[in-house]
Amino acid sequence: MVAKRSRTSSAKSFRKASRAPQSLLILHLDAGKLRTDGLHLDEVAQFSGVLSSIAFGAPVAMEDTASRHHLHEKLAGLVTAGRTFDVIVIVAHSNAEGIRIASDRFVTWDVFAAYLKPLKPRRLLLVACKAGRWDAGEALFASMRQLRRIFACPVNASKDFGALMLFAVPYVVAERRPKDRHVTWSQIASIAVTGKQVREGRRTTDKGNPDSAVFDLIADLANPVAREVPAALVSVAKAVFG
Repeated sequence: MVAKRSRTSSAKSFRKASRAPQSLLILHLDAGKLRTDGLHLDEVAQFSGVLSSIAFGAPVAMEDTASRHHLHEKLAGLVTAGRTFDVIVIVAHSNAEGIRIASDRFVTWDVFAAYLKPLKPRRLLLVACKAGRWDAGEALFASMRQLRRIFACPVNASKDFGALMLFAVPYVVAERRPKDRHVTWSQIASIAVTGKQVREGRRTTDKGNPDSAVFDLIADLANPVAREVPAALVSVAKAVFG
């Protein structure tokens, strides 16, 4: 009877631990440049952070960095405090080769992965141009063994796309394994509203799989059509509803 009670208690403890609130970090890199370009997403980030905290009990951190030294300082502070984050959102300028981490520093994706590695993210949302391409995902998955999913745009992103991504953050915080149908709906919504594509990269299917690189070509071919979808839907709506 004692052994049975002990096993029951252990099972309950495991389930309780598995339901522990997921932590969230939202990080704007080279924030001054983002503000100058009108791409800083402060208000939407604040909304998503507050909602994640209130609705799901998520410990939330939001940081802006200006220089490489400032970024090092912020990350070192988090690591020294023993902070790790289940979900990390990055807002930055980037391309297929790498990401601008500060006004004075552009790094390749594998170097950037080393910056994030001590924070042990499991889900990564990249609001940055061409961050959803296969090479970027390969570098990030290779460096961070805890990383399970990446959500990003395989072509040039936009402010509207970034806002839509941030509105989805509370769901990603709440749902450790986003359902396939929900991901598909979000991908459709992104094209319909912003004309931009969202790619989901998974460690289980995309890491080390060069066939996934074919989706980069598909994204490039689909991009001109996808960009026209929002305007086309508006035209259809006007024709139907006057």
